[in-house]
Amino acid sequence: MCPASSLFRDLVAAAIILVSIATLPLCAQAAPATQRPKVVVISLDAFGAASLHEPELPAPTLHALMRRGAYAVSMQPINPTITWPNHTAMVTGDNASLHHVLVNGLIVNQRTATPPRVDMGASKARLVAVPTVYDAAHRAGLTTAQVDWVAIEDANSIDWQFAEHPDPDGAIERDLLRQGVVTHDQLVHFGAPSQAWRDRIYTRAAIDIIRKHHPDLLLLHLLALDNIEHETGFGNDSGRNTIAFLDDRVKEVIDAVRAAGELDRTTFIIVSDHGQQSVHQRLRPNVLLRQAGLQSGAAAQPTFCIADGGFALVFQPHATAASIQRLQELFAGRPGIRSALTPAQAAQDGWPTPAQTDQAPDLLLYAADGYEFVEGDTGPFVTPTRQVGAHGYPNSDPLMQGIFIAAGFGIRPRGEIPAFPNVDVAPTIARLLGVSLGTIQGKPLTDILEKQPGERPARTTP
Repeated sequence: MCPASSLFRDLVAAAIILVSIATLPLCAQAAPATQRPKVVVISLDAFGAASLHEPELPAPTLHALMRRGAYAVSMQPINPTITWPNHTAMVTGDNASLHHVLVNGLIVNQRTATPPRVDMGASKARLVAVPTVYDAAHRAGLTTAQVDWVAIEDANSIDWQFAEHPDPDGAIERDLLRQGVVTHDQLVHFGAPSQAWRDRIYTRAAIDIIRKHHPDLLLLHLLALDNIEHETGFGNDSGRNTIAFLDDRVKEVIDAVRAAGELDRTTFIIVSDHGQQSVHQRLRPNVLLRQAGLQSGAAAQPTFCIADGGFALVFQPHATAASIQRLQELFAGRPGIRSALTPAQAAQDGWPTPAQTDQAPDLLLYAADGYEFVEGDTGPFVTPTRQVGAHGYPNSDPLMQGIFIAAGFGIRPRGEIPAFPNVDVAPTIARLLGVSLGTIQGKPLTDILEKQPGERPARTTP
């Protein structure tokens, strides 16, 4: 039982947050050119829809936003259900069949005699095959900013940034140095401290950008929940405590917008890229390929696999229908293998084919529940592990579903809305900012948007 004093403090804290959010408008109002609408997108990596609906989740800021605006039963990610592809879907309005981001970086050396690898430093121009909403905003003369967003390296349409691996000589980094928020040595060795520490710095960077540069579109990505769930699995107090930590970071951003005098014309959109499930067994697909003689120096078609949690990508030079069938037979029916899909079969679930991009595999593997794919080509194919967390499973999996909350300027107080695909996020941002994304797969969530003067009736949310 919670002590009375503790309960009183919790009630007071919740009341303060409700008062803080109370100034978010219920109606959109036309803004003059000098008072343009603004959108802040905060991605809480790996925040599963199942967690958001826990009645005692320690997230008062998120709950206040939900009461004030609209939130989805769940938001369906694209395949593959990992970070970079889904963050890209949410800013392009297209799935991986069009934007071509399949892993957390660019796959290189695939279909060669050496194992492929993932280049996380590849430029956005090389990675993302379609335009983004921040490209459209920049082209329209709006100011754009990003903190720890992904697949965005060297994007010339971002005006202010603090990257996942910050540049000690960057403008925002120098601001934080002058403020004593971080030291030069900490910037140089940014990956050494905990993810929670990094998320605090990312939040401070976002606040600095809001206060000094007033972006029309800000993208902020926080990773602490994904980090702890990979270590401990899904649905435990480690994750819940981390959600409470992230809720405080969201509140800090809202407070910064208020302090900048921009709360009445800012829309807050809180999203996640995917959920997470607990894992107790690990699979090493390269072990089977090595045992089959497909990784020896004499192999006519050297075949390698990139393992990524719930899925794995198999690459083979000069693959044919017959060689792909043999690969299917090698994996199908093995313990822990949910499915082994040809490019044509994978395309039915939104994956690109090798004819469309060199990033697409010649065979796609999905792991069964409770299993994950990992790297390594020695030892047994299946090994037990302590409970850890993974994602990358088919986007129909209930535990892979993400969250969506929208509140503030231009958002109707709709409360709960039906589930929808995350490709609808980008056109919704575009509609709020008054910019065009052209022809894309996603549709704006017009049912949650305030109708503007002269606007046609809203489309019904599916």
